[in-house]
Amino acid sequence: MRRRQKIGTAILALFTIFVIASYFSVPKEELDNWENVVYWINYPKRAKPVWLGGISTVKLTPELNWSSQGYSSYVYTYEHKYDEKPNDIAVIISHPALHVIDVKRPDGILVNVYDGMLFQNITLNTNDRTALSIFRALRERFNLTDADLGTKTPTELLFSADSNFDTLKGTYTFRVLCNCSAPPEVIVYGTSYGLLGTDSYGRDIWAGFVKGMVNTLYLALFTTFMIIALGLMLGLISGYFRNLFSSIVTFFLEVLTALPILPILVVLTWVMSRQGIGARVEVNPVKFMLLVSILLVGKFAKTIRIMTIQEKSREHVTASISLGASGFHVIRRHILPVISEYSVRYFTFLMPRIVALISIFGFFGLIPGVNWGSFVVEALQQGALYGGYWWWVLSPGFAMAFLSLGFALIMSIDKPLTLS
Repeated sequence: MRRRQKIGTAILALFTIFVIASYFSVPKEELDNWENVVYWINYPKRAKPVWLGGISTVKLTPELNWSSQGYSSYVYTYEHKYDEKPNDIAVIISHPALHVIDVKRPDGILVNVYDGMLFQNITLNTNDRTALSIFRALRERFNLTDADLGTKTPTELLFSADSNFDTLKGTYTFRVLCNCSAPPEVIVYGTSYGLLGTDSYGRDIWAGFVKGMVNTLYLALFTTFMIIALGLMLGLISGYFRNLFSSIVTFFLEVLTALPILPILVVLTWVMSRQGIGARVEVNPVKFMLLVSILLVGKFAKTIRIMTIQEKSREHVTASISLGASGFHVIRRHILPVISEYSVRYFTFLMPRIVALISIFGFFGLIPGVNWGSFVVEALQQGALYGGYWWWVLSPGFAMAFLSLGFALIMSIDKPLTLS
């Protein structure tokens, strides 16, 4: 094996390890809920990846202040020493209960954040009641206008020192009074989260990348295998046998080779699809893979047919047939070893192209489920390209480039494969 082929094999091995490790690095619950924006409501919004620096997410430790007649008072202390402000603050409860939530700022101002029944987890930026409470508490001090309520998040206001919205550093004390059996969790979400940050819904982008990668590779791998298997069957039948059925198969392959594949594939995929929730196109994955396989099998099957005819006409093969060898024996012993080598090389040629095709179809919403194409579209729709979230857009591109490089190096051979 040549050096470049060894490097290509090593790249694909590393990529396989990366895919497996990535899949197990994300909880299955997060993968299943990637498209459910409600699931991510208590996560930080538009956070950067942790490797770019920033404020880390901190879960504050509660201290019991006092407890009497079923009510308990818990105190949480947070020391803020950064120039930038936290992304958001979440209060996670175990069950519905009456809650009074106050925050004492480093400058001594006491802000009542929430007062009343709390039925579910909240964050300061997503709960209208907490947003209004913070805005009203700081309105007079900062000379806030109604426009500031739309341009500044409640967390930004809470951590601002003055009307210039400079960061107020120091100790923030959170007090939670509730008739609950267990203390609620108070989480200060930083400006960085996870390997690829979060989007505007709070979704972990790494979870979306992994889900898109797994779905894309699953569709591409099985589609490529189906093309190879179908091409071998059709090529062998049309090349070895001489009957009406083989003639029909040969004509079918000629038609497939002459067709403009991409436009027909777009139209047929749209015809097979149905409108799902939110006007999304939904296509059965098995039907899609079968359709792509049939439309793309022509060139490969024709090549297998030509190779089969050539091998069948060789002297040692004709001698074997004249001695009474069965068609199955001839195919298995003399023809399959030759076309198998070509099939493996064709697989390495076809796989990265199917990955690209699936990503293109996903980009236009003609692919079932989440894939790298739909992943990039969501990034563009949320302004990642212009907002500086380059890691979101480039991550699938780097992965596809790495995968294609591995296959390209494996395909490098000393001599080109000929059909003579």
